[in-house]
Amino acid sequence: MIRTGFGLAILLVGTIAASAALPPYWQRQAEIQAIVDSGAVAGVLESRGPIDAVERVGNDHYRVRAGTCALDVLIVDDTSAALMPGPRKFKLKLGDLVCN
Repeated sequence: MIRTGFGLAILLVGTIAASAALPPYWQRQAEIQAIVDSGAVAGVLESRGPIDAVERVGNDHYRVRAGTCALDVLIVDDTSAALMPGPRKFKLKLGDLVCN
């Protein structure tokens, strides 16, 4: 009985750990979608035209291009979110708009 309970506990812990993060493809998709949907990004780029490209330039670092302008966007952990299993909770940190 104890072995069965211990085995079940190990199985449940493994299931929780496995659901703690999205696979890289889906995590990146969630980050890009958050950037495209962001009102803050739209507000900064509003007078520059629509987004032409979102480029991943490093870990948690994207560059959004609109016309002749570029805006760096960093993905930062959302520390205000409760620590629970599931997809990564994050916020966007906007850099300075650079135009040529």
